[in-house]
Amino acid sequence: MEFETADIFNAAEIGPMTYAEAVQIFALARAEGWNPGTFDLACAWTCDPEAFIALRHQETMIAGGSIFRHNADFGFMGLFIVEPRYRGLGLGRRLWHDRLARLRARLTPGAVIAMDGVFEMERFYAAGGFEPAYATTRYQGIAVPAPTPKVDNALQIDCAPRHEAVLALDRRTVPYDRTGLLSRWLALPETIQGAAIREGELVGFGLARPASSGFKIGPLIARDPQVARALFADLVARVAGHQIAIDVPAPNQDGAALALSYGLSPVFGCRRMYFGHKPAEDLSSVYAAMSLEFG
Repeated sequence: MEFETADIFNAAEIGPMTYAEAVQIFALARAEGWNPGTFDLACAWTCDPEAFIALRHQETMIAGGSIFRHNADFGFMGLFIVEPRYRGLGLGRRLWHDRLARLRARLTPGAVIAMDGVFEMERFYAAGGFEPAYATTRYQGIAVPAPTPKVDNALQIDCAPRHEAVLALDRRTVPYDRTGLLSRWLALPETIQGAAIREGELVGFGLARPASSGFKIGPLIARDPQVARALFADLVARVAGHQIAIDVPAPNQDGAALALSYGLSPVFGCRRMYFGHKPAEDLSSVYAAMSLEFG
């Protein structure tokens, strides 16, 4: 067994994935219970086909991960999976360090690199230079509409918002630019979207995206809890009866309270971490993360 392990480790090669291999990685992610968005891979591949890295043995991919380049100043590491039968051989460690080096080479010096890592791997990622920032909790359950929350009369929900305005609000709220991927999600007819307008001003937006099981709600950006409740109520009503999942940053306690008020239960947690430095980040308006796979 030791000889076979050494043979696999030394013979393994790392390089860009084919699209078919990327599909395979998403299948593994579904099997692990990550429940990625149905159209996330196609959109991400269109944005950055060089983001998908495979570790192969005898020309067969046995591990993989993504190094998504949103732009020259922001990258994200995700979808890090090793085939179960090849775990414990050191292949994941080799692939992880290779991916980090590749991503850094694709970005400007000092660029922000983020990841959402499972808690049990946090020490490993920290040893590689990543600094913990905050936890994110996934809340999940069946979408059951609640009575329309009381809102001020000036607050309106627009189910077909102007995408330029949505992207501009996201850019003002989040300390890094992820609008390339977000714009592709917005363009999909399958994406359920809503925006909150108050006195002619966009004060929040949210998406419900088809996923392997049900829908994933996120991102959900809102100026205040009242706006968040109105947006969430609208999205839940439009996917009623389906499973929904929402990834809430722990610092936003109003977001957690909102998920729990709809009977959703915490089912998964991870840690947002940054390489090099943590950006200044105000999560009071972020009620749901965009993607644990791509940032």
